[in-house]
Amino acid sequence: MVTGFNTDIKHNAVVYHIQTEPRKEGGIETTVYMKGAVIHSLKTSQREFVSSPDYSDEKFKKFLEDQHRLVIGKIRAGEITAPAPAKP
Repeated sequence: MVTGFNTDIKHNAVVYHIQTEPRKEGGIETTVYMKGAVIHSLKTSQREFVSSPDYSDEKFKKFLEDQHRLVIGKIRAGEITAPAPAKP
């Protein structure tokens, strides 16, 4: 059974929680939280890979890890940021 990844990072004084999980039929979902609120989500599919003879849990876990690291990189590059505070 393949499990996901959970990471907390601090960038520009903001703590982000990144969670990547396997989903049904080869889906991978990475969600970024700030103070418990979802601020970003990335969903991809590895459906073809999961049904191929090349499938292994180890290779699928690598897809999860790569997506997890991609989203962390986007936060560090400033591509995913905390939403601006609401104006009164």
